[in-house]
Amino acid sequence: MSCSECPAAARPRGDLVRMTFSPDLPGQVCTLRAGVELEVGVSYVVASSDGERVGRLGGHEIPVMRPCPERVAGSVLRRAAPSEVARTQELALVARDALRFCRERARELNLPMRPVTATVPLDRDTIVITFAAEERVDFRDLLRDLGRRTRRRVELRQIGVRDQARASGGWGPCGRMLCCSTFMTRFNSVTIRMAKAQKLSLNPTRISGMCGRLMCCLAHEANEADTARKAPRTQ
Repeated sequence: MSCSECPAAARPRGDLVRMTFSPDLPGQVCTLRAGVELEVGVSYVVASSDGERVGRLGGHEIPVMRPCPERVAGSVLRRAAPSEVARTQELALVARDALRFCRERARELNLPMRPVTATVPLDRDTIVITFAAEERVDFRDLLRDLGRRTRRRVELRQIGVRDQARASGGWGPCGRMLCCSTFMTRFNSVTIRMAKAQKLSLNPTRISGMCGRLMCCLAHEANEADTARKAPRTQ
């Protein structure tokens, strides 16, 4: 999304809210079920496609300004009970151990993959592990070892390098949090022609993001750069 696509009178949406599932990452967009009253700093149960998770409503999250169905992480159901918060902390340790074991075992098996995240839902006896890879990976041996280690059903999901940067989070060269992990709802096509039109250095280290691809912000300002180039010059 470029700046020109933002409506002039944009206002935060009352039916969408950002919930934080990890203190190291920005909040994810969630729908708000009718009747749920939100309070900053309180934990809530969120129903997602992978099961129920506990998220926290932070006080400094970016408001949701427009619909973004492709980025909705789930639906806020209710305020989390103390037992659910405690259970979430226990499952976080299980997920952390599974992710560490997955990385070590993948290295031992010489698999060309980079495990990124591990999630254990409240209401399911499963572990969802995402990994980044350039090509298809035969992870059957790894999956079997993970099942023996965790005593749970393990699901491995392959994601791209840009999705890896979105899931990991971080800071861009501009000093702000990554666009993909904050406000972007989809990955736009970015070309080297956009950098040339903005008269930027073509040094790959200057125009590449954490994912190793061209920075998404090149596409954000592409329309403005094209308009400025076509505008009549004034004396």
